[in-house]
Amino acid sequence: MKIKPTILVLSTVIMVILFMNHSAYAQSVQSAQVTNNVSLRFLDVQLTYPSQALPGQSVTVNVQAKAKSGFQLSNLLLQVYVADPNSINMRELSSVTVAQGLEMSTGGQINKVIQVPVPADVPRTSLIARVSENVTLTVFIVYINSNPALQPAPYNTATGDDAITPLTYIAATTPEYVTLQSQYQQVQQGLTQSLAQIVKLQQTVAQENATIYQLNEQLSFANRRVQTYQGLALGLSILTVAFFALYIRQRRK
Repeated sequence: MKIKPTILVLSTVIMVILFMNHSAYAQSVQSAQVTNNVSLRFLDVQLTYPSQALPGQSVTVNVQAKAKSGFQLSNLLLQVYVADPNSINMRELSSVTVAQGLEMSTGGQINKVIQVPVPADVPRTSLIARVSENVTLTVFIVYINSNPALQPAPYNTATGDDAITPLTYIAATTPEYVTLQSQYQQVQQGLTQSLAQIVKLQQTVAQENATIYQLNEQLSFANRRVQTYQGLALGLSILTVAFFALYIRQRRK
């Protein structure tokens, strides 16, 4: 099998570039940040998170909450889910209490950074966040047409609100990608074998060229010796003719 070295070198360069691009994508897949606003009954919650992530990575979610009025915050909870292909239920990845037991006033803020680990077996889908608030309100009961000496009675009541919003998209590999990766590995293996064969052929050609050079040197030396012998033979022939002519001449005398 004859393979042009130029084509093989270009193929190698292209594969290296593709591998470098894939590695760069894997390292920078979380660089783009997305902001999503969730409006609850008592809190405006802002979530900032990467647009994409890979399975096995950790997703950083920045939670900022702002109070719409004054109230007693029992807790603010952030739960992260992902679709489970083997079940009709959602798979919970994280459940974090952002804040609890706070006396909030209008405009009061809460800030917290949360790390959500993404398992390696997560399919290609988006994470889902559930933001829930639990609030304690103090209500004063005023008695009408009763004894003026009676003071308004405070009464605590629990209430809350929740909302669901999408989070980071998990760019997991697809079956098509796995197939292409397998084909790429096969091509790379074939390319490596072909390059090894080319190196071996180049070594063989170099050895044959050295042998041919030695044979040419030997042939040149042999040709020089033949020319020398031919010159000597010609000289001997001339001398023989001269001696024979001299001998005939002397006999005639």
